[in-house]
Amino acid sequence: MPPRAEAPSEYLVVAGATAVGKTEVAIRLAERLGGEIVIADSRQVYRGIELGTAKPSAADRARVPHHLLDVVDLGERYTAADFAADAGTAIAAIQSRGRVPVVCGGTGLYLAALAGALDPIEEEVDESARESARSRVAAIPVEERHGALARWDPVTAGRLHAADRQRVDRALEVWFMTGEPLSARQAGGSAPRAHLAVRLERSREELVERIDRRLRTMLAAGLEREARELWEAGWSPSDPGLDTIGYQEWWPFFEGTRGREETVAEILTATIRYAKRQSTWFRNQGAYLPLPAERATEAAADLWKRSR
Repeated sequence: MPPRAEAPSEYLVVAGATAVGKTEVAIRLAERLGGEIVIADSRQVYRGIELGTAKPSAADRARVPHHLLDVVDLGERYTAADFAADAGTAIAAIQSRGRVPVVCGGTGLYLAALAGALDPIEEEVDESARESARSRVAAIPVEERHGALARWDPVTAGRLHAADRQRVDRALEVWFMTGEPLSARQAGGSAPRAHLAVRLERSREELVERIDRRLRTMLAAGLEREARELWEAGWSPSDPGLDTIGYQEWWPFFEGTRGREETVAEILTATIRYAKRQSTWFRNQGAYLPLPAERATEAAADLWKRSR
């Protein structure tokens, strides 16, 4: 059992890989502790993409209040710093109501920024420097950007999929703006927030089965139709929000260069790889206490009470 924090925890984090069961655990914790949920997911912040992002259902949202869902439109940039500011405001509002903020998500950079572990890069450079950096990134062919990042920031490149274009581009921008790798700047930042963070765990076999089952549910609910409507509307997988597993894989199918079965298989494979990267990232963050997913609700509730 970890020692009691020097300061009472401001919020409780439920983190872990995609499909591990974070949503249900967070809802149960919020119900038990008298809380509200703050979503820490870099894709669920976008309006217009629903099924492929596994957003909490209407029934889930009716059980407890949810915050930071559907924050920005597709095509808009939304950074970790944006999230930290918005989540901080939501947490303060939840606390003002005498309730417990339960932060739920798998986007590690969002959680790190909220905890005060990322430098506020945007405040350090002017608009001309940002535009120059973006122009330098744009001059690199899309298919070569992950390789370029691997040369300048191998740590960040190692945890990002080559298809995760928004984050790859962002890491390159940081390099061009500051001359430093993003990975070297993920310390310090704003004043740290006292919090309790847990990560949910399942066996690899069980997690793969859950990912496969969830994908089949998404397909039955109309994921292909949702993606096609976005394609027909002229959106591109390079647009912020749509550089997302579950959407970007459909474009070659709609354009006639990939079959449907191959497309579904690619989504499944990409999701499994993403879950592996998430699991590795959270395991390497010492602040996250591992809990078996099937027993996490009671354990996390007890840890929260001890942290007070």
